[in-house]
Amino acid sequence: LVALPHTWNATDPFDDDQTYYRGIGWYRKTIDLDNKFRNKKVFLCFEGANQVAEVYVNGAFAGRHKGGYTAFTIDITPFLNWNQNKNENVIAVQVNNAHDNFIPPLSVGYALYGGLYRKMWLIATDSLHFKEINNSAGGVFISTPKVSKQSASFSVKTTVVNESDKKRTFDFKNTIFDNEGKPVASFTKVISVDGDRQTDITASSDEIKTPHLWSPEDPYLYHVSTQLIEAGIVVDEVTNPLGFRWFRFDADSGFFLNGKKYVLHGTNRHQDMEGKGSALTDEDHERDMHLIKEMGANFLRLAHYPQAPTVLNLADKLGIIIWEEIPVVNYMNLQPEFLDNAENMIREMIHQQYNHPAVVMWGSMNEILLNSKNGDRIQKQNDTAYLKGIRKFALKLDSLIRAEDPSRYTTMAMHGSDDYAKFHLDNISQVAGHNIYNGWYGGNVEEFGRWLDKQHKEKPHQIIFISEYGAGSDQRLNTSVAQRLDFTGQYQRFYHEFYLRQINARPYLAGTAIWNEFDFSQPNIGGPMSNQNNKGMMTWNRQYKDVYFLYKANWNPAPMIYIATRDWLRRAGYADTKFPLDVYANTGNVNLFVNGKRQGALKPDDIHKCSFNVQLKEGDNLIEAVGTENGKTIKDIVVVHYTTYPNQLSGMGQTFSSISINVGSNAQYTDGRGKVWLQDQPYKKGSYGYVSGMPSTINLKYMIKNTSHTPLYYSYLDNVSAYRVDVPDGTYEVDLSFLEPEKIQKGERIFDVNINQDKVIEHLDLAASYGFCVANERTFIVKVEKGKGLEISFNAIKGSPVLNGIKVSKQ
Repeated sequence: LVALPHTWNATDPFDDDQTYYRGIGWYRKTIDLDNKFRNKKVFLCFEGANQVAEVYVNGAFAGRHKGGYTAFTIDITPFLNWNQNKNENVIAVQVNNAHDNFIPPLSVGYALYGGLYRKMWLIATDSLHFKEINNSAGGVFISTPKVSKQSASFSVKTTVVNESDKKRTFDFKNTIFDNEGKPVASFTKVISVDGDRQTDITASSDEIKTPHLWSPEDPYLYHVSTQLIEAGIVVDEVTNPLGFRWFRFDADSGFFLNGKKYVLHGTNRHQDMEGKGSALTDEDHERDMHLIKEMGANFLRLAHYPQAPTVLNLADKLGIIIWEEIPVVNYMNLQPEFLDNAENMIREMIHQQYNHPAVVMWGSMNEILLNSKNGDRIQKQNDTAYLKGIRKFALKLDSLIRAEDPSRYTTMAMHGSDDYAKFHLDNISQVAGHNIYNGWYGGNVEEFGRWLDKQHKEKPHQIIFISEYGAGSDQRLNTSVAQRLDFTGQYQRFYHEFYLRQINARPYLAGTAIWNEFDFSQPNIGGPMSNQNNKGMMTWNRQYKDVYFLYKANWNPAPMIYIATRDWLRRAGYADTKFPLDVYANTGNVNLFVNGKRQGALKPDDIHKCSFNVQLKEGDNLIEAVGTENGKTIKDIVVVHYTTYPNQLSGMGQTFSSISINVGSNAQYTDGRGKVWLQDQPYKKGSYGYVSGMPSTINLKYMIKNTSHTPLYYSYLDNVSAYRVDVPDGTYEVDLSFLEPEKIQKGERIFDVNINQDKVIEHLDLAASYGFCVANERTFIVKVEKGKGLEISFNAIKGSPVLNGIKVSKQ
């Protein structure tokens, strides 16, 4: 038995075998229908099934839907069994998440979870009913052709179906209610429709004086009840949200809401979570949306697909402006069937989310030039026939969006490639989304602002939106000297601090969106966290990262102070080391105390940050930051545990216990047991370090296997000849960690390993013994005498020796 929402891929995309189930799954349920449904039209409504669903009722095929991210409805009325006592009916749904060359997405940077992963409904209606019951709007489309501070009106458009065999005459009634449920206005039309026919209906309200406008700061919602009333009886009714607002984009001045310049700052969201995959409950969605709002974001890009109806409802209620898009990602198939499916996704997306005041943009595609037409990742596009086809395809999708909803803007997201401009893709949509990662995948953070200014100067009429920017972090890795691609929280914060300053200085930006609010699944990528994209402001299981509070301090006006070291609560180092300690605050001066001793007071800078240098004692350290705002004391307290090592390990004598070193890395690694592996360093006499070698990291595409210590194996010393750890005399267990970091053949890297001149490993060939990117550990018992410490030396026979980690424990 399973409960909906459900996916069969909640765990299997995240193991070492680099595969997860992409195929068919069946769901079956027997339902006993009440006799009150006997003369009704009965439908099954699915909020989402990934990605092809076939529905059977009592063994008969009832319908099919293609596409995993929009709702659909199947009319099951003709297939139902009606008996005198018991009306049992068997519902069977086949769901298939296998790759299909004609259904977007063809390539994904996230897990393509299978199953009935959103809610499912049984809906019964009269034979006279609204037509499009499969969308959250209920087949009623509300627009606001006239909105100002002084007055507003709204229009209603729908199609009513009469599935009886006789003519029906009814009242088409619309009533608007305020947010307290009080009626504000009402209008009615009398409509007739012949049997087995349908009719399109449009109607408009009178002017509503001084409407309460919707905005992120004041997300005021009216509601519109639309009824079909026959002979005084309501035979069908739907209720939709209504928000009065107007907006526009400007290439020089950015975004305007309700007639005023408005700064859009926000984030992106994927719909998955650790342990649940994509099968999130309404409570999960609600938690996520509140976390986004708490951070101070007023904008959310739903990447890279339409998300659950609950998400859009919450965006309306919380005041979060939305960009929603279809999953045409990375590359496309130029065959007509693929285009037809993509166009259908656009229609379903727009029809289903049309009435949400939070939505301002519809997206047609993301990073479509990232891959070749065969799906291979490439740097430059050279197939001109394919590129002409893409442009033709992009124009069709963009035109369809404009036709379906001329009240909103079209957009697409492009990665950092000149090919979009070269092949005239960057001028198709009304808003140009740019995914920018200067300072992460390459280059440096200062290039971000320079690129924006160049783009704005060269294309002064382009509305520029930063649809993605971000850097990854693993809370197990921390450092005082951050470096690009080290996956420390410190570099992630450095990156976002620099970007935030550059964003604030450019008023022409239409908006910005962090990549990503939450860490999410990304099967078959490497780094220190296999199968995950960890650029989130929060972890995959919704734990805060320190960087979240950078944005909260800048975007949420509520007074706050936050000591930005929750990512690094366990540290180790020399006893006399001073550590940088940052505080994010939107108060006045911040006083910092360490173990009760005042460290000074600082005023937060332009991004609401104060930076202190502190010295910690052995054991637990109580750190407190205090400020005031409007006479009220605001403070934050955290405890940091510090393990000290003397500058001279050799002088510790019997007090020495153990030392662990994250070889080749600038970062400390805290393992699952709370043990801190020290950052690497060049050899210091009396301490530890490499005598020679090149600190390196493995390619981000490579997945590390066979270990729970993935961060330890992400870094390594290449071409290492010797490493010293000057421990006192005694007997030690020495653990050496190795991994083959390159896709080489056996025999291409061979080396010997000696400890204190004793050969402990002969002709080590990692590729031959373990394979590519497979972690392994060797353990030795070594006696240290005459104050010589430990010297681990490497003799290259072919290629260059490598080393990933060292742990030395006294016996």
